[in-house]
Amino acid sequence: MKKENVALVAGFVFMGAVVALMLYVDVEFLSALAFPVFAIGMSPYFYIRSKEKQAKWLAKAAELEGRSILDEGEWIFEWGGSSAGVMTILNKDGEYIGAYKIVNQPFIKKVISAAFAGLETYFSFTAGIFTSHNEPAVAFQKRKEDGCTVLEIRDHNGETAGYLKEERKLTKISGSIYTADRELLCDVKKKSMAGDFDLSTQDGRFFASYRQGYFDYVMKPQFQKSAALDLVKVGDQLSEKEKTLAAAVVCYWMSALQHGN
Repeated sequence: MKKENVALVAGFVFMGAVVALMLYVDVEFLSALAFPVFAIGMSPYFYIRSKEKQAKWLAKAAELEGRSILDEGEWIFEWGGSSAGVMTILNKDGEYIGAYKIVNQPFIKKVISAAFAGLETYFSFTAGIFTSHNEPAVAFQKRKEDGCTVLEIRDHNGETAGYLKEERKLTKISGSIYTADRELLCDVKKKSMAGDFDLSTQDGRFFASYRQGYFDYVMKPQFQKSAALDLVKVGDQLSEKEKTLAAAVVCYWMSALQHGN
């Protein structure tokens, strides 16, 4: 039996045992603890499935020329339910162009994130965007600074490409994207609960946009078995450093959005 199937069966057994215990002890606890029990019970299954799928993508991509998010103008994010903060990134032809994931995470934070999907967005962490050959393309470190969230974004050489500084109030997100020299590149304003955004640089160039929902080629055969597909478009007049900034900011936002944050 595959590891993911073993984890799935174990998850159901765990949930069944806990629910039976809660019913025996106090029925009122059931509604309050239903989601945490489900999250803890199913997280190993989602984690293993995500890891195995990622291994298949990498094995297949190893036979092809390397692809990177920085070489594409449209990014499709696929999240398969894993609470490990991993997103697969495809192009419009359904080709694997890399992945986004949190790296160098302490063990205790891994355990908490595995049990409660999306909770890692409240931590300081380091994340990376990797090519189809699992080479680093973009990285950023998230931290709190003066009550705001700050991303320090670096390119594949480890050089600082710029920063995102944002403030969140309920469904409203505002802030700014800066170059490495602290020059303002984009203002950030998002009010939609769906997470829609449409950004332009200070000199009027298209930066990036996202609209939740259907996109015109989602019914192509290569996408029909995928879940939670999100399309982001990025400007074709951006420099490599600017596209590096766009990739980091977009991946950070899409990960938070897909975890319901």
